[in-house]
Amino acid sequence: MTIIAFSGKGGTGKTTLAALSVKYFTEKDDVTLAFDMDPDAHLNKLLGLPLAKTIGNVVDHIHKEKKLELEPKKPVDVSDIEYFYSRVMSDVLVEGEKTDLLTLGKPSSDIDCYCPVFYWAEHAVSKILKSYKRPYAHIVTDCDPGTEIFPRKILDRIADESGIDYIFTVLDGSRMSLDTAKDIVNEINKKHSKFGKVYGICNRVDDLKSQQLIKEVALTSYDLEVIGFIPTDQEIARRSLMNQSMLGLTGSSAFESMKKALKSLHI
Repeated sequence: MTIIAFSGKGGTGKTTLAALSVKYFTEKDDVTLAFDMDPDAHLNKLLGLPLAKTIGNVVDHIHKEKKLELEPKKPVDVSDIEYFYSRVMSDVLVEGEKTDLLTLGKPSSDIDCYCPVFYWAEHAVSKILKSYKRPYAHIVTDCDPGTEIFPRKILDRIADESGIDYIFTVLDGSRMSLDTAKDIVNEINKKHSKFGKVYGICNRVDDLKSQQLIKEVALTSYDLEVIGFIPTDQEIARRSLMNQSMLGLTGSSAFESMKKALKSLHI
């Protein structure tokens, strides 16, 4: 099993590159589990998968059951964790032909706090990695922006259970995206060895001189190796606008570049 996570500054294209990675694994005929941990929840659209409910929705529902606003459905002899996990498996986990998807989502304004969603998501991730029977060859995680992935602990739980092989921090050619990458690396360096190597992947910078400058600045000033440049791809923009899956891309220069970057690490 290969576990990779896409992190970085907001707006750099983490979700798109995560979807292209899932496409790469799909074309290898591998079964992949995709985690959408960005509360904005857009990965399902790029993968062409339905999204009925999120973990946030399940937390809302159970919260209302406990407040007796809804008739409780939890059997008295079932723990809260087991009940929550069963609801996630039945209501949230989307099973595709070669890709399954688990989406974090947002809590309602009634709860007004992300904490319960992140807390229960930790347990769902742990349970799935421990006991879910479908054999996943890979796990691709689309993280929320910046360093927010760390206090929310979900990535830590994935690392604890299975280790994380690679963390890709997505750059857009700006100093801000490099600064965010540095903050992410600093947070990872505080963690245990189950967090793997961090690499930079630069998105939508097409000028060769600019690419070379970014590689040099990233390496010399940030100690970050950039392993690939994903070009601007109008077909990706078109498919996104038309709400079409990235899995159906053909002749895509962005996908070919993403494939090249993954192959360079023998993934």
